[in-house]
Amino acid sequence: MLDILDGDDLYAELIMLRSNDLRAFIILEGPTDCHVLDEFINDEHFTTVPALGKDRALGAIARLDEGTLLDDVFALLDRDWVGILEEGVKRSEVAYTDFYDMDACIFFTPGVYEKLAATFCTDHTFKRGAPGCLHSDISTACVDLAFAVGVLRFISSRDGLGLALRKFPLDQVASVRDGCVDLSKLIEIACKRAEKDPEDYPDLLGSLQRELASIEEPHRYCSGHDLAKAFQLVAKRRWATKVGADVIERSARAAYGREHFERSGIYRSTSHWEAGSGESAWRLAKAAG
Repeated sequence: MLDILDGDDLYAELIMLRSNDLRAFIILEGPTDCHVLDEFINDEHFTTVPALGKDRALGAIARLDEGTLLDDVFALLDRDWVGILEEGVKRSEVAYTDFYDMDACIFFTPGVYEKLAATFCTDHTFKRGAPGCLHSDISTACVDLAFAVGVLRFISSRDGLGLALRKFPLDQVASVRDGCVDLSKLIEIACKRAEKDPEDYPDLLGSLQRELASIEEPHRYCSGHDLAKAFQLVAKRRWATKVGADVIERSARAAYGREHFERSGIYRSTSHWEAGSGESAWRLAKAAG
């Protein structure tokens, strides 16, 4: 049922919500994004609305200038390929995540995944601040594993291949021991998950290898789910953790605190958002004591 909803449906939903909720709306792509930002929102004057998809969000945003039925509507969207394959929406009410999506932003926030490693380590080998346990160490090891999946996702989007890379089973193609990914197997699985024949894409391996060699900012190509899956694999080998990627993602969102949010590009790029009442989108931090 949700698959047939579009931007017009979301726009109509916003109009209905406005009939009994005068707060400003912040459109987000999914419920988990709402759960993260609801922790920081000025909920007396703002409320989050899950669009259940980027296309629906963009469709609703495109209708905002058609009349005066709606005002005080903002949106925070996943960056995905904005700045790489597309320009994105150019309006002050719309902002984008710093990295591929919200979960990737949380992953690249110093302190969050170190806390998870310390929490889930079962043999006490993880030591905060020790060599191999730094934010940069965790980030590098996980990006090394997630990068190829992200680049194949990029090629699929760019060339309209329709490969299936959502929630990709990274453990089936990655070797934590040497930080390498079997590119041929990656392509094979992505094709077969989309019910396509890998033999129909004879040049895809070479294209993937060339893209991997040419990209200078690998962080931008990694989704939050791929990074959490990579962390699961890295942490299992290095620190004997025994936890699934879904628990890791939920725990990371919970560990993402206000001090992290206020240092983020998301906070800076939305600091000008105000409701018609003049109130800021983000509530003030509570004073100590």
